[in-house]
Amino acid sequence: MGMQDLRQLLRRNGLFVTNPRLQVLKVLSDEPGPLSIENILQQSAPGLVLSTLYRVVADLLDAKFVKTFPSPDQKLMVELSGEGNEHHHHLYCSACQRVFDVDLDADLELMIENLVAKIGKTHGMDITEHSFELYGSCSNPETHLYKK
Repeated sequence: MGMQDLRQLLRRNGLFVTNPRLQVLKVLSDEPGPLSIENILQQSAPGLVLSTLYRVVADLLDAKFVKTFPSPDQKLMVELSGEGNEHHHHLYCSACQRVFDVDLDADLELMIENLVAKIGKTHGMDITEHSFELYGSCSNPETHLYKK
C-alpha cells in the first residue's frame, strides 16, 4: 500500500495523518505476517521512539486497523486487520523468532468452531474468541542466525 493510500485510509476513518502512524502502517503493510514492536521500531524511519510507537499501536488498535497478541516469549505482536486478513492462526519459529500466518481449510475451521462452541456450552460460557498457535523450528538455518 502506498503512502497516499495510507493517508486516505487514516482520513476516511477519522484519524489525523501523522508521520508515526504512516510509518507503522507502511511497515505492517509491507510485511506478510505479524511483527513484534521491536521489529516495527527497527524497520521504521529513524526518530520513532518506543513510547510513540506504543501510542500509535494503541490508536490503530482502537480504530481496528491492527490486531495485537502476545508471542510465546510474551512480546507484543502486531498485524493489520481488515480485508484480506480474516481469522487465521500463527506458526512461531523458536529459532529465528519469525511468525507466519497459517490459514486452515474450511472443514478444519468448522471442526474447531464446533469444538469451541461445545466447550463453551459445557462450561456455560459464551466464547467470543479463540486462538490456535503452532510452535516449532523452521528448516532454514540461515534465518536462525538472524533474529527477526
